Amino acid sequence: MATTDQTRTRWHKVGLQLFRSAISAAAVVYLFQAVSAGQFLDGGYDFLRLHQLGTTVADGLMALALIATTLMKWGRGSLRPFLGVLATILVSQAQAACGAARMVWLHVPLGVLVIGLVWVLAWFAWTEPAVREAGGRPVREDAS
Repeated sequence: MATTDQTRTRWHKVGLQLFRSAISAAAVVYLFQAVSAGQFLDGGYDFLRLHQLGTTVADGLMALALIATTLMKWGRGSLRPFLGVLATILVSQAQAACGAARMVWLHVPLGVLVIGLVWVLAWFAWTEPAVREAGGRPVREDAS
């Protein structure tokens, strides 16, 4: 049984590190999305292609974050990060659909919402302490 606990603890740590990396990179990409959108709206039409490319990169990073939160949950972590990433992905897809449909009046506010959600997830990722083995049971790092 101890081996199973050790394995789950290890998977939680791996998932947490992957989550931190993916969500931090996604936060930077989403900020770039805001900049490229502003440049496009200001008349820099070449930025539309970069904006579309940024969406693809952000989607890939969010998929990695979803995998990472699955590993964290399997390692006896909380379900909250998984649900937060899933909700952010759904809002992001709705936002992208509004952009493709040229519904700028809805695309922009949803974009602001997505950026806020990703930054909240990034804050959570870096403030959530890793789980480690202590006396045969997982404990929070700040507890010892």
